[in-house]
Amino acid sequence: MNSQRLPELVNRSSLVLAPTLVLASVVAMPTAASSAADQITAIGAHPGRWYAFTLLSLVSSALFVPALIALLELGREEAPFRTIVGVGLCAVGAFVAVADSGTQLVYWQMAHGDRAAMLALAHRYEHAAGATAFFTVGGFAFIIGAVLLGLGLGRARVLPVWAAACIPLGIIVNIVGFASGSRPLLIASGIILMLGFGRAAGTAQARVAVVSPAVG
Repeated sequence: MNSQRLPELVNRSSLVLAPTLVLASVVAMPTAASSAADQITAIGAHPGRWYAFTLLSLVSSALFVPALIALLELGREEAPFRTIVGVGLCAVGAFVAVADSGTQLVYWQMAHGDRAAMLALAHRYEHAAGATAFFTVGGFAFIIGAVLLGLGLGRARVLPVWAAACIPLGIIVNIVGFASGSRPLLIASGIILMLGFGRAAGTAQARVAVVSPAVG
């Protein structure tokens, strides 16, 4: 393998791996409940599953960054403004998602502490203005960026309209699913992202095959 092509391969692979791990993390998650009390109860009963969910969520959030780079390469010539701004905002959201995933390791240990004290700590954390502002900005950046990116890729005909629409739709459904504690919505978000990102991965691979045809 040509080492110069390795970053491109990683980016294209991330288009497949990121949404796949999103779906896997939801399957591993013992509860989709949004309340701290229900979460801590579920974590205490299934600590291994929560740990698996956290790791899968952390890796999938991190893989969104190279996946976004692949989308940037795919659409920056045909729709430069929307693609660049959209990817930039989505990257902000992805970095915040990585931080959010990391905090689940704290909840993983909170389930083994004094319940009243841990619930009080979770309540203070979840209602702290600084934490709320941080995650709110990340969520809106992800949504606005994904909409811009989907519009750019769709209008420039880089992707079919349905595939371009899957990118913002999947991200919005995912955020709503976590906010509402809905496992069906979270599963749906993973499937929708797999459809959109998967088509983008196929398009990116086809472009590479045209630019660098195999030598027989």
